Formats: sequence, C-alpha cells, structure tokens
Amino acid sequence: MTSKLAYSIPDLAEAVGLSVSSIRDAIDRGDLRPKYPNRKPIIPAGEAERWIASLPEEKPERVA
Repeated sequence: MTSKLAYSIPDLAEAVGLSVSSIRDAIDRGDLRPKYPNRKPIIPAGEAERWIASLPEEKPERVA
C-alpha cells in the first residue's frame, strides 16, 4: 500500500482492487474497523493492512 496514514472507503477500495460495497460489507461484519474523526469514516493504514493479512489464502468454494 502507499504511505497514506488513512483511507476513505472509496480510496481503500481502489487501493486494494475491491468494490466499495465489499469494503462496507467488511465493516458491517466487524472485520474492518474504521475510525470516525467526523461523520465520514476513515480506515487507518495499519487497520487496512491487518484486515488484508487476515483474509483467507484459499479461494472460497462455490455455494450452489
């Protein structure tokens, strides 16, 4: 990742190549923990790196 201290949700989505809804889903599940300096959430770079490191290394199986 870059040397940013924190990311907005759209910036983090772009940085990791996921959709904004994927980032919001991770926040809603409690997997990714934003900070709220005001009404707009930001994700500290360290939290983004922790979340990425916690992701599974194996591709999930398809659910029929």
